[in-house]
Amino acid sequence: MITIDFETKSYADLKKVGAWAYSEHPTTDVICVCWGIDDELIQEWWPGILGQYTPPVLLHAIQNGHTVEAHHVAFERSIWMNVLVPKYGWLLPADDQWRDLMAVACYLSLPPALDKLSRVLGYGPKNKFHQQFITKYSKLHLKTAKTVIPEDDFVKIVAECVDDVRREQSIGDELGDLPQRELEVFQLDQKVNMRGIHLDRGGIAAATTVVDQREEELTKEFVKLTGLKPTQRDKIMVWCAREQPSDFLTGRQSVKLENLQAGYLEELLEDGNLSSGPVRQALDIRLRINKASTKKLDAMSRQSGTDGRARWQTRYHGAVTGRGTGSGFQPLNLSRGFEGMDPKQLARDIMHGDAAWLDMVYGDAMDAVAKAARYWIMAQEGSRLLVGDYSSIEAVILACLAGEQWKIDAFAAGEPIYERMAEIIHGLPVGTVTKKTHPLERQDGKTGELAGGYQGWLGGWLKFDNSGRHTDEEIKGFMRTWREKHPAIVAFWKALEEAAINAIRNRKRVQLCYSPIAFEMQDEWLTMILPNGKRLWYRDPQIRATMPPWHQPAEKMDCAAGTCDCELRPQVTYMAQKTGQWQRVHSYGGKWAENATQATSREILVAAMKRIAAKYDPPLLASGYLKPGESSIILSVYDEIVCELPYKDGYTEVVDGHIYGEGLDNDGSIEEFEEIMREVPDWAAGWPINVSAWQGVRYRK
Repeated sequence: MITIDFETKSYADLKKVGAWAYSEHPTTDVICVCWGIDDELIQEWWPGILGQYTPPVLLHAIQNGHTVEAHHVAFERSIWMNVLVPKYGWLLPADDQWRDLMAVACYLSLPPALDKLSRVLGYGPKNKFHQQFITKYSKLHLKTAKTVIPEDDFVKIVAECVDDVRREQSIGDELGDLPQRELEVFQLDQKVNMRGIHLDRGGIAAATTVVDQREEELTKEFVKLTGLKPTQRDKIMVWCAREQPSDFLTGRQSVKLENLQAGYLEELLEDGNLSSGPVRQALDIRLRINKASTKKLDAMSRQSGTDGRARWQTRYHGAVTGRGTGSGFQPLNLSRGFEGMDPKQLARDIMHGDAAWLDMVYGDAMDAVAKAARYWIMAQEGSRLLVGDYSSIEAVILACLAGEQWKIDAFAAGEPIYERMAEIIHGLPVGTVTKKTHPLERQDGKTGELAGGYQGWLGGWLKFDNSGRHTDEEIKGFMRTWREKHPAIVAFWKALEEAAINAIRNRKRVQLCYSPIAFEMQDEWLTMILPNGKRLWYRDPQIRATMPPWHQPAEKMDCAAGTCDCELRPQVTYMAQKTGQWQRVHSYGGKWAENATQATSREILVAAMKRIAAKYDPPLLASGYLKPGESSIILSVYDEIVCELPYKDGYTEVVDGHIYGEGLDNDGSIEEFEEIMREVPDWAAGWPINVSAWQGVRYRK
């Protein structure tokens, strides 16, 4: 095992542009490289020492097949490829030689950041001077940065790099490597990220122009009304709260604000208690300025590499369930767009770069730009996107894990679950609810499905529906009906909670009677065992007597008065990374069900990704369409797989002067893609998994 760490410098801002664009920046260079091979002495290299080629000892180890481990290899791989190889003639390790300490930490549900990970495992914090050196000599975009490193400080930087290698070696020895099955998933994830996401930089620039126009207009309007800049948060809050004798005559209404966050202001303006006048007008402008933010567009533009592709935009196993999480411009969190709108039409309209025109066509230019965020992901010229989406995958998996047979049968028969649930909670005849005949009732059915599966109650419903169409008692009635219709799922919640507690108390494997889920202690972890044998990890589990999550004395009068029926109950607590902090959290039946369902859904997804890669990657590599280390898959989003494939001799279309394809003969058809995704592993035999696929030029939902 080679454990390696780099120190670099650049005028590019790593946090803003991401690892790949940072490594491509012409000012980016290596300060030093330190590595340790197995238990040997840690060695050092920097430009100008021992020639301009791979150090012989390191070269020999790489050629002999040693794996190369770093913490967050996206950075090391990018620097190695775009700086060390072209500038210093280093040999690039093979794709399957890379290992990632951060990936192992994420797999075990430990903090991903090296400093926090080191603290949690008892190795202490990183040297407090390390960040000072980074700020002073690495971040050259800062006005206080220095381009020349004095010898004394250079020695200290190298020593810090050596210390990082030693720290990573110790942590790596303790945590070990990923299991072989997960290593394969990680390596596929690396290929997906190395391919990157092609972005429409012209469209992004046009959208930014529109936003800049509108933001300038709104800012002038805000200053004229208040005498303040929209960024002067504290002064704005004082201005809104100020009372004047002329309020009655001018219609000015004062209001004491809690904050200026968008959600809070939207609620304040919607509740009807704030009358028209300067304050309401100012808050409305402030909201529109927030909507006009170019943060997402700026991130897309900055993260894009020289070839127009944004790489390393997702993190392997970012969630405890194994699902990836977003990074960079957050491609997993993009607007759905206008329902029924052709993505090409909206993109073309935005490309005019005229905010007033968009106002006329869409009512609000900023809303149009926000809705188009997903469309800037598009196929490169000569290609098309092929996208498959698992239908209601979480509801299907939950029913299968819990043994809710009527629902399994309903999915197998292709019944519309949202419509059926709407009929159940509203007491309507079967087959009467559709999108057209009962749109609001169908929405209630959808909300009940989304809120009910993981033990949601009133709060669960309100998370998905804040329309105010129903009273609290009506919502509780809906949720009560949902539970009555799902006795197996309700029993599943209880069985999961009891199994987790028994596994901790008895330190033995506890298998659920009517479900393929099990729990087992392993060293200091409680593990949940999924149907395929994969484990989820919960560190330092303890059983504590706590009030249930629905005991909310700050919000409920009976809980505050002590007259509620909430009782202390044993609950499992464990250490986890939450809101950026390593802290003790608790779980309950619904939460265990959510983890089991989402994790099992992920196993269905990654199995399909492997099949897709096995089908399409070899011929595409042979044809030269893909480069070594790249995948036909460019993104996976929870229950969705996005591929970018070439076309030949099929239907083509021209978009903005560029040719794109929508067919690849009989290879890579929608039907074939759906068939590949619909296939399930042996452990999920009989589960009614269904897939809907589409192909096109721009990414949509």
